[in-house]
Amino acid sequence: MKKILSSILVVAAVFAVSSCEKNLDIQQKGVVTEEDFYNTDADAEALLANMYASCFGGDGIAGTEGIYNPQLMLFNYSSDDILAAGGDAGDHAGFREYDEFRYDNANDALKQLYNGYANSILAANFIISNFTNENMHSAEPKHTSDVTEKCVAEARVFRAYMHMMMALTWYQPNIVTRLLAPDELPVQAESQKQVLDWVISECDAAIKSGKLYKKTTKDDKDATARMTVGFAEFVAGKAAMFNGDYQTAYSYLGALVKDEAYALVPSQDFWKLTHAAGDGNTEVLFAPNIIEDPNFTANAWGSGAPIQRGRWMIADVLCWRTDALASTPTVCENLPGAGGGWNGGAIQENFAQKFLNHDGKSPRRLATFLTEDEFLYEMDWSGSSVNDGTLEEKKADPNRGIKNTSGVYSHGKFFEWKRMVWHNIPRLVLAKGDDPKNYMSDDFGLGPNSNISNLCMARLGEALLLYAEACLELGKDSEGLDALKRIQLRAGIPDENVSGKLTKEAIMEEKQYELWFEGCRFHDLVRWSAKNWVNLDDVFNKSKIHDNIPTVTDKYFPVTDGKPNQPNHELAVTYTKAIFNPFESKYEYFPFPRDIKTGNPNLQDVRGWSENN
Repeated sequence: MKKILSSILVVAAVFAVSSCEKNLDIQQKGVVTEEDFYNTDADAEALLANMYASCFGGDGIAGTEGIYNPQLMLFNYSSDDILAAGGDAGDHAGFREYDEFRYDNANDALKQLYNGYANSILAANFIISNFTNENMHSAEPKHTSDVTEKCVAEARVFRAYMHMMMALTWYQPNIVTRLLAPDELPVQAESQKQVLDWVISECDAAIKSGKLYKKTTKDDKDATARMTVGFAEFVAGKAAMFNGDYQTAYSYLGALVKDEAYALVPSQDFWKLTHAAGDGNTEVLFAPNIIEDPNFTANAWGSGAPIQRGRWMIADVLCWRTDALASTPTVCENLPGAGGGWNGGAIQENFAQKFLNHDGKSPRRLATFLTEDEFLYEMDWSGSSVNDGTLEEKKADPNRGIKNTSGVYSHGKFFEWKRMVWHNIPRLVLAKGDDPKNYMSDDFGLGPNSNISNLCMARLGEALLLYAEACLELGKDSEGLDALKRIQLRAGIPDENVSGKLTKEAIMEEKQYELWFEGCRFHDLVRWSAKNWVNLDDVFNKSKIHDNIPTVTDKYFPVTDGKPNQPNHELAVTYTKAIFNPFESKYEYFPFPRDIKTGNPNLQDVRGWSENN
């Protein structure tokens, strides 16, 4: 696959003036006063590059906190269809606390996520405050041009997205519309509605300015790594959905889903949506992009290692527990040494079974997880001599399966790989006649610990399902059903499971299948609960998902004196109870981080966690 280059160079260099502040709730240490700065197109473009670069590194939403990315992990592990895994019940404690609702406002990853959004808002405000009159003195900018106006439009949408995600996560956060004075602290919004209304208005202003970049062709990959009209429509539409303003959502999302510059990828390419082969595809609305810039080496692993794409060790975290296996599946055989995969997450088995019943052997399902037989026999194993052999040979093969007799924790008989780095593309997901060698290039050799795909923040699949929901609320069932069926037909599900009627149940189920492990489920559950579509007590508590944590073993092992425990592989599952807190209403939103609140007494929890104020 050829390297994706963006016309906007996302570089690691960050202006010293922006490095003074680590989050919005720490007083700004310095304000730029140089008369010869912020007065050229080059200055504006440099600040724009800095804004996009704010997504990466340790403080970015596409960066990392320790071994995981907060936005990827916190939202997904708080949902009901993913289990925190690892070596045992005590492993990966940082995000296990979200799966089991045991976190509090001192959690480090929570603060990292907050600071990631805050740093990006700060970077956007450097553009807006210096190239418009939206600053502390309402001073007119020293320089304006078509270039600066384009930069401002992109900054508005970027800033709006960050505010929206903060509102969905914390409830009623600050709205920070400009750079602050040294002694000034952000003031909390008066309501959740105020935040989301403001997000919509900012996106609308950027669109109506006529300066925002508009994607015009399906193959415009540059448009996927920057703020565009399409992404602004998505953010405004999603904010309106969470605001309960379905007419506004219908307007913005309708414009987006009817835009021919965006298209769902073909069914056989569904697997590419979360892998390097799909970077910049026709469906991406925004995915921060790190290109192979020699200046960006902060996350390299070891001396002379290749550049990584900002999410250190995510490859290991989201890979199967390779030290528990008889040999390494070839899909991930480049991970280093024993224990190269850490079993960082598992698909919840009741959901997986429902998914399997609905999708069968669809391209979408095959790209998401494997069944027992697919894991054992339809996938190649690096130590096996019978990868091209008969089924009977594979059933008796000692170099496949789970050799660790204590098993793999949190796993049933299903093996997710949607988020796994594929160092070798498995034949199982490829269209007939497609050769795995088509995907072997330098893009798949960036380093054994590199997550080599861009972290997609939004894609057309989510927009279509939000649009279908808005249509249902407005009684526009025909339009909504068309949007829903676009998702189902692309997924490749059996004809009998394609919807003939638009219903809330079909929308919710398709969204769970389509966007599993893409950070949507938890926020949607909270929103659906508010309009009585779901009962969160049923979802998290009465379902008993935490009372039945699986551990999967393989009855073929142990092999003693060359003889297996039984002639053929057969997986077995036992269950234990997690240490967890029952879900209650306060967990619908996260608490504001304690350190952030200490630095800003203006910020208070207004729901659930208010006892911490």
